[in-house]
Amino acid sequence: MRPAATLPLARRALLPLAAGLAAIPTALRAQTPYPDHAIRMVVPYTPGGGTDNLGRLVARALSEQLGQSVVVENRGGAGGNIGTQNIALSPADGYNLLFTGNGIAISNVLFRNPGFDWRADFVHVARFASTPMLLVVNPSLPARNLQEFIALARANPGKFNHGTPGAGTSQHLAAALFDELAGTRITHIPYRGTAPSVTALVAGEVEVMFASVSAVESLIRDGKIRALANTAGQRARAWPDLPAIAEALPGYAAELWYTMAAPARTPTPVVARLEEAARKAMEDRTFQTVLMERGFDPEFLGSAALTAALDEDNRRWAPLIPRLGITAD
Repeated sequence: MRPAATLPLARRALLPLAAGLAAIPTALRAQTPYPDHAIRMVVPYTPGGGTDNLGRLVARALSEQLGQSVVVENRGGAGGNIGTQNIALSPADGYNLLFTGNGIAISNVLFRNPGFDWRADFVHVARFASTPMLLVVNPSLPARNLQEFIALARANPGKFNHGTPGAGTSQHLAAALFDELAGTRITHIPYRGTAPSVTALVAGEVEVMFASVSAVESLIRDGKIRALANTAGQRARAWPDLPAIAEALPGYAAELWYTMAAPARTPTPVVARLEEAARKAMEDRTFQTVLMERGFDPEFLGSAALTAALDEDNRRWAPLIPRLGITAD
């Protein structure tokens, strides 16, 4: 190749332009707005439960805000740890997200080695909704209300079973706290996800559940199971005639809330873009109505507020879990 100095003047004049053109693709790649292709959002539970139901609604809403598909992938198992670990180890590029619940904040208490550190391995992006759980029973159980159920369970320690989506889940915690405050002993039967535990309740395999509203609402309305109370600290907006367990057991409160996280070290502008998309989705009145119709209470928190709320939930449950004898290993 001839040295640049020996090239004709016209060709030498074109060299800076050629160099600039060669650099354009790299520059464009660096400036490509996020996102420019589909996003994967892992739900670490089997299909059919409250987290999965809400996750799919959120995925559609985020798709509209971001202009790219958000594809839900169910990776259940190990109390949510398998799917959660998968995202913790995924590239921190904004294209791998986790949709989960506040149970992540006690994973370090429930498991000797969950496979991730919920504080160090994630940036918690947004909270979308909360829901009380409902204390529901198979209709064959001779208890028509909360007071009758407490009396029946106290008189028959160990006789009745309650099903959960797995050991250490929020449903398990709700039942264990109930046992402690009510002076009852209901036997825990863990299942591999919400759907099989609900199926077991309808079939009479277990008599009792502390279940997410979205998982059992239609069954209650169809008369296949009976709702006795909600687990929030007060009566729920959508169930005004249903007493809160706290009315009979002061101090009782157990709620589910649903969050989205990304791997740690996800670029700050990407996290900000996701948080803003979540905020705008939650400001949409139609989306809020859809959530409420499905049994969820829309409650948005941004990244900083959500991280603080998860820390608070950890401080609340961490001393209770060993005292209640709850383990998930």
